[in-house]
Amino acid sequence: MQSALTRSRDSSVTLLISASASLASVLLVLTAGETYAVIRERPGPLLAFVVMTLCLHLISVDVYGRGRTGVAGIGALALGFTFGVGPAMTVQLVAALILYVRDRRTTRPHRVLFNAAMLSLAAGAGAAVYHATSVPSWSALERFPAAVLGGAAFWAVNIGLITLAMSLSEGGRFFGVWRERFRWLTMHNLAFGPLALASTAAYDKVGVTGLVAFVLPPALMIVSVRQYIARTKEAVEDVRRANESLAQRNEDLQALFEFTGGLAARSHDHRALVEYAEESISRLTGGQAHLTVEAEGEGIKLISGGSRVGALIVGEGDSFDTERWERLRDAVLPQLSTAVESAGLVEKVRRQHLATIAALSRSMEAKDDYTGGHVERVSDLAVAIAEHLGFSAPDLDAIEIGALLHDIGKIGIPESILRKPGPLDAPEWEVMRKHPLVSEYILSSVDLPDIVLQIARSSHERIDGKGYPDGLVGDEISLPARIVLVADAYDALTTDRPYRRARPPLAALRELRRHTGTQFCPVVVRAFEHVFQEQPSLFGADLAPVHAVG
Repeated sequence: MQSALTRSRDSSVTLLISASASLASVLLVLTAGETYAVIRERPGPLLAFVVMTLCLHLISVDVYGRGRTGVAGIGALALGFTFGVGPAMTVQLVAALILYVRDRRTTRPHRVLFNAAMLSLAAGAGAAVYHATSVPSWSALERFPAAVLGGAAFWAVNIGLITLAMSLSEGGRFFGVWRERFRWLTMHNLAFGPLALASTAAYDKVGVTGLVAFVLPPALMIVSVRQYIARTKEAVEDVRRANESLAQRNEDLQALFEFTGGLAARSHDHRALVEYAEESISRLTGGQAHLTVEAEGEGIKLISGGSRVGALIVGEGDSFDTERWERLRDAVLPQLSTAVESAGLVEKVRRQHLATIAALSRSMEAKDDYTGGHVERVSDLAVAIAEHLGFSAPDLDAIEIGALLHDIGKIGIPESILRKPGPLDAPEWEVMRKHPLVSEYILSSVDLPDIVLQIARSSHERIDGKGYPDGLVGDEISLPARIVLVADAYDALTTDRPYRRARPPLAALRELRRHTGTQFCPVVVRAFEHVFQEQPSLFGADLAPVHAVG
């Protein structure tokens, strides 16, 4: 639809140009005899007016590339008042062609055709109205009203055709375009008629000297305006460049605000901080950023508090914006260094916190028959499974803590039950089934995430509802608790117990599969198998590829 509208506008403009050119051509042909007679009978005076008119055309002013303005209308009207319609139209046609030769690199042919027709018609209209409303024998004062009317006719045709062309091309309203762009020129153009009359009267009295005397002041005014505009173009360009620079700085400042805000929001999580910093710097520079948070490493050193906390590499590809990186570098690097240091301190505190929790959990192992490191292995497996299932950093931390503390309630179970070499009897199982409640009770008095308490209470529930302490079924069991159940079962299967030897990893995996859908969650077991394949180091050996359960 937009394309059809554009074609319609182009067709209207083409029709206007064709009609104007055709009318001008007809009038030039009809007045050719008059023009020839003037050239033959009064060549000297005609030449003086022609030179004056062409000079006025050539000193017109370019208004910042958006059009031209000048006082050539005075020369065209003076020529028409003195010699008639034909000579005035012919000289305007010649002027349009000369201007095309000068501006041919920036002017399209259809615009030249329109300008030639418009200038010729305007000059012809002004001359025709003047001669129709005056008598040659009248004095200059008596011809003044005719000169005003002639100037008005020149202005109406000139500005009218330009306004019509613009309104057709842009789809605007005729009077709207006129009010916006040409209304301010009205008095300026209406003065052309009287000035042209004064020029002709001066020529009649004192010849070329009089002509020059009356035309020179407006010509000098235009020259002064031209010089002024030429001199101010540089100032305008400086302002434009300053505005562009200011806009660029504002954009950079906004980007820095967003970048530092994002760093602050992720300063508690090393991994999230690295991902955000790499993505943000890559987007800002168009390059490929890589951030390391180790004390050693290649790249730009990140220094905070006098110590190296990491390094940044910014790859300079084809789209890399070197200038922007140079502008932002001195602001980005200190902020990034501080954020990396803060994230490192938070990570250090977190690890110390987890180490304390792990030490507490190992105290439970002293009562049980597990070999050392059970809670850490369960925790590592649970975090790896949860990460594969899409858990984010805060929840991963909670799952890690929950896995470390999920059996803290065993502190209330007698050692005779925990160390019994054979299967437990019914009363002993009744006691054992209470330890998740004890775990939850112990941890509920500590400010811990809900996930930790969910794991503590429900990590011994089964999918089929035969678990304890609540007999939950399927999705009633929280996903973190189902994850810890699988991780705990795998480590139990692969650890020596008083009543059996540890099973090999693949055998333990087959056992998990055999109880998938009854004891274990299928979603968790599938995620476990992906981790089994992708991170064999978690299982203490290089493992052959396995096929996931359906």
